[in-house]
Amino acid sequence: MKKTFAVLMLATMLFSVGCGNQAQDAAKDAQQKVEQKADEAKDAAKHAADDASKKADEMKQDAAAKVDETKDAAKKAVGDASKKADEMKQDAAKKADEAKAEFDEMAKDMTSMMNERVIALGGLKPGTATVEDIQAKFGEAISTEGNTMTFADGLKVVLDSAKKVKSISTTGKAFNTPEGVYVGASEYSLNDACGPADSVRVANGVAEYEYNGGDKKSVVVYKAQNGVITEIICSLK
Repeated sequence: MKKTFAVLMLATMLFSVGCGNQAQDAAKDAQQKVEQKADEAKDAAKHAADDASKKADEMKQDAAAKVDETKDAAKKAVGDASKKADEMKQDAAKKADEAKAEFDEMAKDMTSMMNERVIALGGLKPGTATVEDIQAKFGEAISTEGNTMTFADGLKVVLDSAKKVKSISTTGKAFNTPEGVYVGASEYSLNDACGPADSVRVANGVAEYEYNGGDKKSVVVYKAQNGVITEIICSLK
């Protein structure tokens, strides 16, 4: 009996020792697993940190590239705008020069026209034509009242004391001025034919366009009503 009890005690002691060893091994294995998990977690965290840093660097580089692209685009836009402005300035300056040259030419033509303008009607010039000249060209007067002689086709002549033509006028369509203007022509054709008038007067619906002769002594007046020339008067001033 005692022998059996001793064997049981010895077995119990051996079992206890075995269980203690197993517990130690389990604890050690658990600690190793924890340390392994911790190392893995550290590695994962470091890898994530590296990835995040790399991503941040890539984002910084991309942002810097976009900033540079924006700067280049802005610089190009400014350059293009400046170039366009220069082109517009050059074009405007060119057009201004052309307009000035055209205006100067027109002014020169107008000055020349004014200086060379001959005041005459039906080929007769005030101050030079005589009664004989008139009669040779138009025949005898239909009527004479003082120094005023009326001929066919509405031609009227006023003589001075020397019996030379002081003025010659018409309300008929048979006589032209040297510029080709005649009674019945459009009022608005005067500017094309004779240039701007030296003076314009309007009274009672009748407009009078006055042009000085190149001799500075004679003048022609075109009367117009309702857009049509109704009378032409060439005379000495």
